[in-house]
Amino acid sequence: FTASLFQDRAGGVHLALTVGHWDKEDEVLVRVHEPLSVMDLLDIGPCSHSWPLPNALSELQRHGKGVAVLLNAGEDAAALTAQFDRAAHGTGNSRGQMDLRTYGIGAQILRELGVARMKLLGSPWLKLAYRSC
Repeated sequence: FTASLFQDRAGGVHLALTVGHWDKEDEVLVRVHEPLSVMDLLDIGPCSHSWPLPNALSELQRHGKGVAVLLNAGEDAAALTAQFDRAAHGTGNSRGQMDLRTYGIGAQILRELGVARMKLLGSPWLKLAYRSC
């Protein structure tokens, strides 16, 4: 994977992991992962994402070309501690609430990476035609 770092206007830092190469006509497998947390890397507790990050990266690599956009949730220490406690004790959903502004950030990152058509890696897989202007 090749890592690219993106910073939004509010100072948030986001990461895109790409594998393979594509043209604008190609359909690219995409996983947008939000919120990105250290908990995703540890992969502990009940899974609250449709695709745990390690599984999504394996699937992208298996397809030979794809993008994982890892959107930063900006967790503070208290939020991370609460999330860890819930995951470690199996109480409730460890995932935070998604900020809808991150959808636009993800779309901008994909456009910057040259993704014009995509197949979204979700549950179930969604096929979306995304055309950049």
